[in-house]
Amino acid sequence: MTGSRPLWIAALLLVGAAGAFWGAGSVPLALLSLASVAAAVALSGPGRRILGALLVVVGVAAAFNGHWLAIAGGVLVVGSGVLQVVLGARMPKIGVGGQKTRAQDPETDMWRALERGDDPTDDKAPGGPSSDE
Repeated sequence: MTGSRPLWIAALLLVGAAGAFWGAGSVPLALLSLASVAAAVALSGPGRRILGALLVVVGVAAAFNGHWLAIAGGVLVVGSGVLQVVLGARMPKIGVGGQKTRAQDPETDMWRALERGDDPTDDKAPGGPSSDE
């Protein structure tokens, strides 16, 4: 499994649980499930594992509601919590996945120098060869 796949699965389980809780009339649990999606995406490492453990407790408690949709929502929340506890350290942190290192491009550097007001062809320009010879 790639690193981001468990995070997507955990988030989708929580969204499904929110729908189930909403259908069962447990609006506070539905809102808690939706807030947990944001928390699962924003947290990383130990914070995500603690969230997962709390979700397991909430899911088990919610399953005792008795309504079949609440039971289904509780099972989905427990599944998401277990996934976060077990694989939480391998899930990516928000904003880390899309960053790439940029290679030095001389043409781009020249355009940036022009934007700063420097003449990239001038020998006295910063970064250019010195003319102290």
